[in-house]
Amino acid sequence: MQRQMGFTLVEIMIVVAIIGILTALALPAYTEYVKESRRVDAQQYLLQLSGTLERNYTRLGEYPTEDSITPETSDYYAYKYSRDSDTSFTLSASPKGAQSDDKCGDLSVNQQGATTASLDTCWR
Repeated sequence: MQRQMGFTLVEIMIVVAIIGILTALALPAYTEYVKESRRVDAQQYLLQLSGTLERNYTRLGEYPTEDSITPETSDYYAYKYSRDSDTSFTLSASPKGAQSDDKCGDLSVNQQGATTASLDTCWR
């Protein structure tokens, strides 16, 4: 009597079901992790640009005009610089594309270093 080697259809279906369950549990957590890392990148960029603007203010006594600053482009955030006066500015990042359903919404920072977002826990 020869013994047959291989897997039965039931065994293969059980493995497929387990993989499906694991994917259903892991994918939302991974997606949230990716969104959070993109948000942290946007925050880092806003703070970096804020530091550049502060150095400019220290040297020249005023912040650059809006048309002299072109924030970088991103697939996930739309950046905006607005000079409120010679002594104040606001930098903001609005989520777009795959990031548009981020729970934190728009991020912003001003000349005093005050940060805002939809939730207090969004800025680290």
